[in-house]
Amino acid sequence: MTPGDTFIAVEDKHLAFAGFGRDLVVRVDSNVDAAELQEALLIFLPRWAFWPRMAAQAVDVDGVDIDVAFDNQKFRIAAVSWDGGYSIAADFNNAANALAGLLIDAILAHGMAFCSLHAAAVEVGGSAVVMAGPSEAGKSTLALRLAVRGCRHLADDRILLLGGDAPYRVAGLGLAAKARTPLPPGPELAALVDARWYLTDEGIAYLHLDDDEALGFGDIRPLGSVVLPRRNPDLDVDARLEPALSGDIARSLIEQATSPAGPAAIVASMSRLAEACQGYILHYRDGAAAAELLLSDLSNKKHRMI
Repeated sequence: MTPGDTFIAVEDKHLAFAGFGRDLVVRVDSNVDAAELQEALLIFLPRWAFWPRMAAQAVDVDGVDIDVAFDNQKFRIAAVSWDGGYSIAADFNNAANALAGLLIDAILAHGMAFCSLHAAAVEVGGSAVVMAGPSEAGKSTLALRLAVRGCRHLADDRILLLGGDAPYRVAGLGLAAKARTPLPPGPELAALVDARWYLTDEGIAYLHLDDDEALGFGDIRPLGSVVLPRRNPDLDVDARLEPALSGDIARSLIEQATSPAGPAAIVASMSRLAEACQGYILHYRDGAAAAELLLSDLSNKKHRMI
């Protein structure tokens, strides 16, 4: 799906977003300009299918998952179908971002996926390579560098793990790809951002990748491997890839996982996953060299799906 595929009329007061097994329904208050909300949603969720519920399809309060209201010059985006709290936003862009977060929370709350991971991912050889780590570890940039090299982009911030046991499958959310600015030196990311740029907000460039460069919401791939990026400007080589201990993989995944199943279930599931998966630590000082090394290594190995 591309941004032009979705249309929200101003008079529509319910939006349906694709879920797993059922749609997620968002009620939009009459005092919210739905045309501006449309534009903001399409910036941040370009590949998450959504559509208007016409008056004849309207649902009662029991069928609504999220409510979007506007009062006192602020948006209030609130969970309705589960105890998920609410967010306050000052403008349409922040409201759309908050809505995206609550939609992911709704998927988890209603058992459509086991957990979400703060991770980036690309498709290599038909399976997902997940890059896990804290903020500013280089996950998003590495995913974009791999996309430049022909890997389809699956996620750079949040990805869903559908089940807590093997076979492990991950699903994309259709969120916009992101690049932190200023960009690292070199032409390849600059060229990609220049060609796919849509908006820059608070130091983040939001990109709309082409269909052959990115997967969308609900695109599911078996999990092939987990990579832990470790950026080190003092490294003695441009990039080095080494096997990771299962404990290191488990620790990183546990730190980046969110699930209503609770901490004990997360620890148990991520520990099993770490024992089963191919895990690597990617040390690097040069991002382009890191992407080349990772892609070469994974392309030359039989990708074990777990």
